[in-house]
Amino acid sequence: MKHTVLRIFSLFLVAVFAFGCSVSSEVAGIDDQTASTDRAAGSTIKIASFNLKIFGPTKAANATALAKIASVVASYDIIALQEVGSNGTPSDSTATTVMNTLLAKVNSIAGSGAYSYVRGNQFAYVYKNSTIIKKASGLYSGSFKYPPLQGHFQASGKAFDFALVNVHTSPTIAKTEIPMIVTAMSSTRTKYSEQDVIALGDFNADGSYYSPGASGGDLAGFSSSTYTTVIKNGTDTTVSANNSYTYDRMQFYTAATGQDFTGTKGVYKTGITDTISDHYPIYATFYTGNDTN
Repeated sequence: MKHTVLRIFSLFLVAVFAFGCSVSSEVAGIDDQTASTDRAAGSTIKIASFNLKIFGPTKAANATALAKIASVVASYDIIALQEVGSNGTPSDSTATTVMNTLLAKVNSIAGSGAYSYVRGNQFAYVYKNSTIIKKASGLYSGSFKYPPLQGHFQASGKAFDFALVNVHTSPTIAKTEIPMIVTAMSSTRTKYSEQDVIALGDFNADGSYYSPGASGGDLAGFSSSTYTTVIKNGTDTTVSANNSYTYDRMQFYTAATGQDFTGTKGVYKTGITDTISDHYPIYATFYTGNDTN
């Protein structure tokens, strides 16, 4: 009888453990910044996005805010940033100055010359030189109020090459601009002759700005037969305690990039206060050796 009871208890523990492990970091609210079973050395990269909430000279001069933002940036292989210099169209001199300040802080954490950046208007990509190669970049020519920043990259020495479309829709016209992201992704595919196109950023895809669809589901406007919605509806990406909107998103073509996506994704919340931003960073992990397109 004792052995039977012990066996039943052991099976119960195994079942509980298996269920716990099946819950994604996004749903469970776990910050998967450093530990992941699929992050063997050199086998994956982490791609992220972060709206910095007007990262201008004032915030760049705030030592606490700068240190936290830099530590977040240094946690990823490549990160798309929005609101660099302003939440509109900053001067090149202002945006370049604050990005140089940020990069210096990032490299003081990660090591001299560890990271580089490329920017355009309020957008920037910061990438780790040992794991990411920049092939090309430039502003999208479509009719967004804030034209997205396109970029073509490759995992260093690996098969996975990919294009990013860094997006910040204008809130009052998000209903118009979110469907335009589909066109921007297709245009980016053609521009770089690259099948793996990932759109990411602050889509303002929730609340009064946009009707995203059912909680836990895919973002409205992106057919589930064609696109993967990485950050599902109902995931809180905003710092405010007064709402839980899913403004920040990541979308890709399932047929092309599904082979590269590890399934690990989430929202990083530790230490992100409204002094830092009103948005949390989002991220996803991708295999570097599986790409065939």
